Amino acid sequence: MNILICGFGVFGRKHAEAWKKAAVDCKLLVADSNPEMRKAAVEAGCNFEDVGDFNDLISRADIVDIVTTSESHFDLATASLSAGKPTLIEKPAVKSIEEAKFLKYTSEESGVPVQIQFVLRAHPLVLLAQEVISAGTIGRLVAMDGVFTGWKRMRPDASILENDGVHMLDLMRLFAKAPPDDFNVSAESLLGGTVPETMHLKLMFPNEIKAWLKLGVTFGGKQKDAYTAGSLTTKSLKLIGESGSIDLDFNEDVMEVAEVAFHPSAGGFTPEIKRLQSTRYPNVTPVSLLTECFTQFLKVLDGKQEVLCNLEQGAVEITQVLEEARRRLL
Repeated sequence: MNILICGFGVFGRKHAEAWKKAAVDCKLLVADSNPEMRKAAVEAGCNFEDVGDFNDLISRADIVDIVTTSESHFDLATASLSAGKPTLIEKPAVKSIEEAKFLKYTSEESGVPVQIQFVLRAHPLVLLAQEVISAGTIGRLVAMDGVFTGWKRMRPDASILENDGVHMLDLMRLFAKAPPDDFNVSAESLLGGTVPETMHLKLMFPNEIKAWLKLGVTFGGKQKDAYTAGSLTTKSLKLIGESGSIDLDFNEDVMEVAEVAFHPSAGGFTPEIKRLQSTRYPNVTPVSLLTECFTQFLKVLDGKQEVLCNLEQGAVEITQVLEEARRRLL
């Protein structure tokens, strides 16, 4: 099996490592316009003839994995689907709703599967949290509180909402089982820059589920970030139910479940803490999550399951939120 990785930056190299774990006998092809990145691919063990231009390599690919900067995703994905190649796209998948709908239509018409790489969907704590909610442990889900802040470089090709916030937006959509009905967004340039480095959202989901999302460079972070060397970030999601809550910490890879009874009292409510439980997964890494994503995609090709995140949820729905947020912040 030939895997064509488009883009061999830091994360492209993690993709290469993960593919070697998910498909042990695969051959890696690398397309990158940067000579330094091509050199890095050869130094990483790729054959010289397997590294070059996308148009020269696409015909040899069995799977196309797009890890370039976001502005090139649409053109590469369109070419890949036109060539009938199963495709994976890193987030944010596209830049506009028109691009998202075109890729969805093309994928459906051709029958070629596309997976959007929201890797936290494959996190064992997310899977466990879904089981806890389904079991009724915290009662009906009523709210969610997401935080993605940190001292980390802001990307030139995506805003903090498009690059960081989309992870939490996607998980909120996953747990709410529907996209938001509406939202409010505010942004600030506290450092006097040309783009906002601080952002807050309040979202309203179906079934009266409310959510909040906090993003920003100025807030800093508490833990070393596994994805961005030299950065400190805080990445967490609290799922709030009528009878408890689930705290997910994606840097420490810890889930804390609280079962609580809220008794009406003169001041409003008096909480009664019934049970606290903590679960840790110590060996979760970017490569392990990518390996699981790729393993699941290979099962899709065998007809054994659906993609981890499809174009409707990972491109169309989330791009609608991103486009509307950009419009409201003008």
